[in-house]
Amino acid sequence: MNNAPPIIVFDFDLTLTRWDTSDRFFRWLLKREPWRLPLVLIALPILGPLVLFRATRKWPIRFAVWVATLGRSAKDLEFLAHAHVEAVFAGSEPAFLQSGLEELQAHLEQGHKVVIATGSLELLAQKFLHKAGYGHVSLVASTLRPWLGGMVRHHHCFGHNKIDMLTERGFAPPWAVAYTDHRADLPVLERATQWFLVNPKPECVRHIERALATKPSVLAWN
Repeated sequence: MNNAPPIIVFDFDLTLTRWDTSDRFFRWLLKREPWRLPLVLIALPILGPLVLFRATRKWPIRFAVWVATLGRSAKDLEFLAHAHVEAVFAGSEPAFLQSGLEELQAHLEQGHKVVIATGSLELLAQKFLHKAGYGHVSLVASTLRPWLGGMVRHHHCFGHNKIDMLTERGFAPPWAVAYTDHRADLPVLERATQWFLVNPKPECVRHIERALATKPSVLAWN
């Protein structure tokens, strides 16, 4: 008889948080020093059109991340992530959706095995969770590696990659419950007994409904 606690998988950005944390962080990095943003703008004629297509959108984003981290070490990045999170929490806009934290806490109190799987940068998401009092919750997230003086994607916890990364960390499917806002998490939803879409965009609802041939359970979290 299997008495293992059920595994609950939460997405992070726009599921537990109010915005895409990595996007906001790297924009913040680009604006800190005047010379970085112009480098991105110079490349726009070449990389800009790639943003229009889902299959090529990753390349402009990767270039922007590389510019934002150019000349910075892993230690520098950790220090800056800490400074960024401190600045966010000192501001007037809450970083987290209160309803999301309450749901996460409810699962923890029931003894469930909770894991957050996110495309956000691991060291950034960890600092957000620690600041909110949830640094003890298991986290599977994206990482960077050095490349030509900056940093580029190493492991990207996104789409089907989440399955492999969760499995490697001891959270193999099937999962009892999954929460997400994004259609990219369809592979996760397919392996969950119960799942919820959090504040989803209409196109996300339509995509998931077609793919799984069922009406999604939608949560409106604030």
